[in-house]
Amino acid sequence: MVRLVVRARTFGAVALLSSCACEVHGLVGSNVADVAAETTGGAAGSTGGDSGLALDTSSTGAVGSSSGVAADDLDGSNDSSTGVLMFDVAPSDGPEVCLAPWPTTCDQASDNPWQAMGVGCPGSVDAFTSFSGHPAALHVHRGLLGTHGEYAPREGERMVILSTGRAADVPQTHDDLHCDPLMCPSTALDMGPPMSTLPPPINVAPVDSVKTCADQPALVGSGDCSNTLAEPWSSGAGAHDYAELRLETKVPEDADAFVYQFAFFSAEYPVWASQGSPWNDMYVAWLESEAWTGNISFDELGNPISINGVFLDYLDADSPLCERSPCVAPELDGFAMDGHAGTRWLETVAPVVPGEEIEVIFSIFDLSDAYFDTVVLLDGVHWGCTDLPPLTQPQG
Repeated sequence: MVRLVVRARTFGAVALLSSCACEVHGLVGSNVADVAAETTGGAAGSTGGDSGLALDTSSTGAVGSSSGVAADDLDGSNDSSTGVLMFDVAPSDGPEVCLAPWPTTCDQASDNPWQAMGVGCPGSVDAFTSFSGHPAALHVHRGLLGTHGEYAPREGERMVILSTGRAADVPQTHDDLHCDPLMCPSTALDMGPPMSTLPPPINVAPVDSVKTCADQPALVGSGDCSNTLAEPWSSGAGAHDYAELRLETKVPEDADAFVYQFAFFSAEYPVWASQGSPWNDMYVAWLESEAWTGNISFDELGNPISINGVFLDYLDADSPLCERSPCVAPELDGFAMDGHAGTRWLETVAPVVPGEEIEVIFSIFDLSDAYFDTVVLLDGVHWGCTDLPPLTQPQG
């Protein structure tokens, strides 16, 4: 199988094209079709700007019938079975080849949370790993979550549920849990005093009052490169029910991106969700790298992943935050976030330096109180290539 990566720096984008679909980062409208047509020669179509390319493929993984890609680049003779064939469509640049290790799956018969995410599999991300938090905050889920079909594992058969409550409750319905749909799930795992600071190396302080590390790389190491965490953190009164998964690993010489996929949900919606709320529960993915120190998962407006973020596509009850009528989200049917809110699957691509040691922390916490569970699904951790700052985009 061949992965094609189109770096469209003229549009500020990274696109991942597989033999069955194309995951587009940052291209919108007709630009998607234009880049696909010019780059692959295959069939392309826009679906509104998120994941808008579909490629006609053969059983061998070749792209189209006249893709402009040499046959030996598609049959494995150029290491396409272990890497990525990359085209750079910027006006002055020639083709580039990314040979990041091909992600592998090993969770078919394992409830190991890291293997469920794609970590520790042969030839994939090999890391020193740890978990901190209440044991009930972590659950490995096999197969589809809910009844709609939106939340299936992104690789393999399993994915991780990390929650500020009992993670094993998430796949259940409100009837199963015997609770009021508007007020459930609501689990206080941590009834002690709130955390006034997050565990190091997480540092919510912005690196500058205006600039991020994307503007000034010399700021790396002086705080949160994204400048996305300080404001929502300061609006609350400390963290409760904190849970994290942490990995330390060495970046392969042929990779310069760390990639993973996630979806976020919160029972704070609809009762306690409002702009500026002190109960703005958060999910933070922190990267310690020579290329970036700070949060790597945030929207294009610089908002972190929280109950008030713009990625909250599925709102399943009326509230001031919902501009649709009626406010329904069948994507949340059949599990505990029915009647609440969530994102679709999202993918984050973050820059790293080949050969360096990095640390990644996937963390979630309730802000200000310990009630009303907030949840993240984690899957599809792998290496890739990028020459852009961290970028998070919805997936098809």
